[in-house]
Amino acid sequence: MKHFSEQVWADFARGVGPSKSNSEIDAHVAAGCVDCTAAVGLWRRVHSIALNEPSLTPPDDLVRMVKVEFVARQAQQARPWTMARLVFDSFSQPLTAGVRSGVTDSRQMMFDAEGTMVDLVLDHRPQSGTISLIGQVVDKGKAWVAPRQVAVTVWTETGQPVAETSANEFGEFHMEFAPQERLRLSVEIVGYKPVRLPPINLNPDTARSIT
Repeated sequence: MKHFSEQVWADFARGVGPSKSNSEIDAHVAAGCVDCTAAVGLWRRVHSIALNEPSLTPPDDLVRMVKVEFVARQAQQARPWTMARLVFDSFSQPLTAGVRSGVTDSRQMMFDAEGTMVDLVLDHRPQSGTISLIGQVVDKGKAWVAPRQVAVTVWTETGQPVAETSANEFGEFHMEFAPQERLRLSVEIVGYKPVRLPPINLNPDTARSIT
């Protein structure tokens, strides 16, 4: 019983093999070889899938986003970083007598990462349905951080970037994005280890927590 190599099968399914080889395969299958009959069906299905591949190609913008995300994750895994520590949260402070029944959409938080301070003020804007984040990054022992040397990024818990910006010459920055639970913020400073903040709940309905 004569059988054929994968290369011969692939050429046969595509109809590009030598006519002699194709004739031999046809005769062999017609003789009742069960294995080769199954092989013919398999390779023809593979060929059919290959023909439809162009219609299954993802959009260029989606491919670009995946590549950017892959590079970002690789960079985060390769570099050492510092986890910031929450040192102040206005939501954990009791409200002044007389205004305890009021509702505020503003929240101030401060983090310390080995002397690098990250001060945040978050406001929920109901009209646009977004969160406004104003912040400042400073070094407790030195002058203000130089301009364009601080990059700030907000990430989802699964590592998807939500918003990003750069700080000015005073270490100040501002961004807006849709509210979500358990967002993370990272700060990249030239000459420093990257800083990561613990997950922050920015859902206005359940935002009085950090977990």
